[in-house]
Amino acid sequence: MNKSRFSILSLMVVLSLVLLTVVESIWAVRTYRDMESRYEQQMHSILEEAAWRYVAPTMYDDASINIGNISRFHAFVAEGMRTASITTHFRVEVLSTTATEPIVIMSTGDTMTNRKHIVIDKYLRPLILRLIVEDPQAEILANMRWILILQLLSVLLLSATFIFLLRTLFKAKEVDRIRRDLTHNITHELKTPIAAAHAATEALRTMPAIAESEAARNDYLDMSLGELQRLNDMVEEILRNATEEFATAELRPEECLLRSMVMSLRDALDMRYASRRVAWSIDISDDCAVVADNFHLKGVLSAIMDNAIKYSPENPKVTVGITTKRAYVYISIADNGIGIPRSEHKRIFNKFYRITHENRYSSSGYGLGLYYVQNIVRRHHGSIAVESTRGEGTRFTIKLPRYGK
Repeated sequence: MNKSRFSILSLMVVLSLVLLTVVESIWAVRTYRDMESRYEQQMHSILEEAAWRYVAPTMYDDASINIGNISRFHAFVAEGMRTASITTHFRVEVLSTTATEPIVIMSTGDTMTNRKHIVIDKYLRPLILRLIVEDPQAEILANMRWILILQLLSVLLLSATFIFLLRTLFKAKEVDRIRRDLTHNITHELKTPIAAAHAATEALRTMPAIAESEAARNDYLDMSLGELQRLNDMVEEILRNATEEFATAELRPEECLLRSMVMSLRDALDMRYASRRVAWSIDISDDCAVVADNFHLKGVLSAIMDNAIKYSPENPKVTVGITTKRAYVYISIADNGIGIPRSEHKRIFNKFYRITHENRYSSSGYGLGLYYVQNIVRRHHGSIAVESTRGEGTRFTIKLPRYGK
């Protein structure tokens, strides 16, 4: 997926989520207002019914209305409230309109707090029958609770779905970048030994002087064989990690003397990086040992020590130290290299992943080394940790059981 399509799709997902939230919110507000309107209509109906029952015995006797005990009016309103299953606090009042402003002459019911309340009047000249009810917000929200809960759950579910989709898209984009990087790296790495072997073979074919000299001929043949062996090693590394044969291969635990293993790896790396002048600091006692698969443990240490040199300046400084604590051995490998940004610490162990920086093509690799390292360490029931700051070097610490599983 190209960048523009990815950006458009991501924007559409975000806008869809925002639109859904807005629509759900508008619907909830409209539902609340409709219920509030129906509530007020109910209050009007209750007041009309109570007022009619209250004044019916006297309203046709003469021109004026004879108001009796207001408790009767309150009782009629309370009965209407119970019939409608409304539990809101309320108060009733009788007001006289003979003066300039209506005056309360009788009042009974619940004490109104400072909360917002609704006032409904019934005009019966020269009186006003008034019903005061507290703001029904709490009661309406209680009636809407399941609607609101379902709305919230639907928004959360769809939000989680959209987030998962976005994460999947980001992961797909990252995988695509890794695939392109891997293709570039493999192409670059495979072309180098092929070109060297081709050049040596071409020299033997086109230069009789080299072909006739046994020493020169052997040198060129050794060069070709060495490059072909290097090419074979590369292919084996890719296949081994790509097919995950190492993840199912049986481990063969044995006692491994760590100092001799590290020293042999140091000698091999010194030959490979002869021009780098690696400065080694190795602090391992002669009798330090661990029960592990010798072949795979050697591969783990080799991968980390190789990276320590590969991603360091012209004169690398590599420190290898081993300590034991109770039933575990801790292998520490530190360098003075370019370091690893904190944001990359967890991802460096992902398959085919390589750190994103401006010089990632300046050093060889496929992003398989640390993936292999972590899997082998875990199969030995151990763990690996990284401490690093960009530009200040890196330290890997491997924790392994001293006596195997």
